[in-house]
Amino acid sequence: MPRPQFGDRALRGAMLGTGSISIHHMRAWQVIPGVKIVALANRTRSRAQEMGRQFGVDDAHIYADYRELLSKEQVDFVDVATAPAIHREQVLAAAARGVHVFCQKPFATSLEEAAEMITACEKAGVRCIINENWRWRRWYRELKQMLQQGIIGQPRYARFQIHDAGVLPRPDGSLPGLLTRQPYTAQMPRLILFEWGIHLIDVLRFLFGDIASLYARMSRVSPVVQGEDLAVVVLEFRSGVTGLVDVSWGSHTPPGRHGVRGNVDPFVVEGDAGTVELDPHQGDAIVTTTIKGTERHPAHPGMTPAEAYQESYFNTQSHFVQCLRRGEPAENEARDNLKTLAATFAAYESAARNQVVALT
Repeated sequence: MPRPQFGDRALRGAMLGTGSISIHHMRAWQVIPGVKIVALANRTRSRAQEMGRQFGVDDAHIYADYRELLSKEQVDFVDVATAPAIHREQVLAAAARGVHVFCQKPFATSLEEAAEMITACEKAGVRCIINENWRWRRWYRELKQMLQQGIIGQPRYARFQIHDAGVLPRPDGSLPGLLTRQPYTAQMPRLILFEWGIHLIDVLRFLFGDIASLYARMSRVSPVVQGEDLAVVVLEFRSGVTGLVDVSWGSHTPPGRHGVRGNVDPFVVEGDAGTVELDPHQGDAIVTTTIKGTERHPAHPGMTPAEAYQESYFNTQSHFVQCLRRGEPAENEARDNLKTLAATFAAYESAARNQVVALT
């Protein structure tokens, strides 16, 4: 059991990586009480300096090398917001200095790497918690409560189905937004499921528990990426639910069907007494249908999609801070996230072998 730490004193943190996703981390840290980001590191130091100017981090505490930051700064935790291939070296370096870790997903590029990082953190007595913020979106928290209350009875089936042109070249030949925001994704040998579908698998785990087995098929359409841009995964849960993750970044779809950051994802859960659906195409609604009829209400009332998206970072990072202060287990401990990673890697194994893969 982790032990409480820090009391009420302000926590000092450092951000490792100042790429596109880090802006959302920094906005959340700015408004979480009792936390201050005091140092930044990024291989391109000018990018870290730009973020430092925006969020009040003095230039003297901005580094091109995270190892120099760790050697010079007194910090309680690091927020690792770099590409997955860099996580291992940074997490191990933080653990070696007794610094707690909040790590962006995907946590690791292999289960062996993940286990190594977890063991190092546990031996050092530091926490390692994953920024898996999707499950902290308010509509999934509400959906979890609805399922626990039995509003649609016993869940039987759940489906994510999201197709758009996320990695297809634009009509003028320019690169799509994902590849300009996160250029490293173009060279990732595992793409849509590892970079994005992993969120959806984690949401399904959050809602329905452990996965017993899965079957996957994958393909690639876009000429500007190396990894798969379409994945279909059928997941069998020990709770009896069948889940489907059907995602594509290589599909030409009508403009009204494009995903918007912060909008709810097209998602359906069917139970033996009703169905609940997340509908992004008619005002981001939660739609519930039972024998009594259909009801709908806003998924994020009073908030724009951008505000709702940002809120998930605040919720995740606040949970991390609370767990550090109180010594409580986190929902998204790295050891628990191993199950999400294992299912994701099993999907690639299933697609390669064209076979059902059992998870232990």
